[in-house]
Amino acid sequence: MAVRATHGMMLEPTSVTARSGEVTVVAGPPGSGHVALALVLAGRLVPTTGRVRLDGESRPDRIPEVVAVVDCPGVSEPEEAVPLGTAVGEELAYAHASNTPRAITRYLHSRGVSHLAQTRVAEVPGDIRISLFAELAAIRPGVEGLVLVCPDRYGATARHCSDVADSLAEAGYAVVLQLMGNTAMGLDVETARMGVA
Repeated sequence: MAVRATHGMMLEPTSVTARSGEVTVVAGPPGSGHVALALVLAGRLVPTTGRVRLDGESRPDRIPEVVAVVDCPGVSEPEEAVPLGTAVGEELAYAHASNTPRAITRYLHSRGVSHLAQTRVAEVPGDIRISLFAELAAIRPGVEGLVLVCPDRYGATARHCSDVADSLAEAGYAVVLQLMGNTAMGLDVETARMGVA
């Protein structure tokens, strides 16, 4: 699939296959179309060429209901200046879970990060950030697939990102883990490449 805009290519032709219970790693340098790819995979952007299929069928109406885009720049990333507790509360609301102050405190405490409740999202360690926001996206009603958009951009390590993705896949989700090229080289897994169809 590819996405062309009036100013040029937003996404060069790229081929990605994601299956339930599996992780697909997609690597590419910054500026290679990570956001466009995430939006196409989640049914929020129509590709100029190619298509996204769900269970082998073209289902553009259903894809946005079952695929969550996690921490995508300019789309679903939490506001960097707000406290982590506030951002977690917003995500709990998306998941139709209680987001009262007590519920937020309980959630953070159960993950061992209650000490970060008042820390700005921008200052939360990357490995903690991807763990929390991936899990929160996964508990949204109806979600079957997750696209984790370059968590290495805010300091999450390749190994931890892979562990988070593997855990979600073991729970039955189809997971696409997008990483910048240099980060992905640290993983011993088959990797799809941005701009390779």
